[in-house]
Amino acid sequence: MFITFEGIDGSGKSTQCQLLRDGLESKGFKIFVTREPGGTKIAEAIRNILLHIHEPIEAMTEVFLYCAARNEHLEKIILPKLAEGYIVISDRFFDSTIAYQGGGRGLGINRMKEINNIFIKKATPDLTFFIDADISTIEKRMENKELDRIEKEGMQFMEKVRQGYLDLIESAKEYREFMTIDGDLEINEINEIVLKRVEELLENERG
Repeated sequence: MFITFEGIDGSGKSTQCQLLRDGLESKGFKIFVTREPGGTKIAEAIRNILLHIHEPIEAMTEVFLYCAARNEHLEKIILPKLAEGYIVISDRFFDSTIAYQGGGRGLGINRMKEINNIFIKKATPDLTFFIDADISTIEKRMENKELDRIEKEGMQFMEKVRQGYLDLIESAKEYREFMTIDGDLEINEINEIVLKRVEELLENERG
């Protein structure tokens, strides 16, 4: 099973990845947690460019850097781990590019879907959790944080990204499973919702 977590920066998705891993491992499942951009040495190097070099990057250059990192991640980490029988949990996948660059940068949701089509065909997540935290909550969480290049874009940008996610979910819900969760809930409440849904899917697979 391939599970992804999505949301704007500061939504709490990374925490939920780790909590889901802990919960499933305690039940005896083989779990592998990874992240985007990243996962391999090359992808992590690209991550450093994208997040920690604080100078302007052309929007389409940004897209193709994310896609290059994603290809490394998919071919060297995700697909092999799935083949080995792991449940793979990824902190972001192609939906992030669709929402951030398609919505946030204004490049278009459908255009980003087309560019990411190769990844969509090779590994569409079985389940994607979208942690939808209120923008005011995100702003408070960012106050005392050292911001990366994307986070420095500010809350207006993040609102566009959030809308990008909502547009993506609306257009994809007929053929993919997204589960939107209120990111303003307590951490443990979100984890309970996540774990319950994953256990339901695993039970259905067994059945």
